[in-house]
Amino acid sequence: MPLSPDHIRTTVETYLARHPHERAQLGGLLGALDRPTDIASRSTFTGHVTCGAIVVDPLGRVLHVLHLASGKVLAPGGHTEPEDESLAGAALRELHEETGIPPQAVAPWPGYETVPDWGRVGVLTLQYSGAG
Repeated sequence: MPLSPDHIRTTVETYLARHPHERAQLGGLLGALDRPTDIASRSTFTGHVTCGAIVVDPLGRVLHVLHLASGKVLAPGGHTEPEDESLAGAALRELHEETGIPPQAVAPWPGYETVPDWGRVGVLTLQYSGAG
């Protein structure tokens, strides 16, 4: 079942509860959630939700991948799929698909363990030990 606008809105509002000063920057996303389009569909060309993983190793290095379609170097991530149960789950799936790093090899950034979807909208901040 695709992620619902309610799930995405709950994630955004949870994030904004921790970072209220960012409400204005997320106004476009909040407005899009009010429209009758599927905000998680890649066919919504006016803008849609994608999920990414910011992976930091113990030395502070940040993982990037070459996005073949755009030719850009980006954080691992991509579109949600119908089987994704959460934004964090989508980010972990994309991380595994693009890098081979399994979900159990990463952990939420300290301080975000109890935040739904690990506290970021479309970005999952993780630590990677290299083991897994």
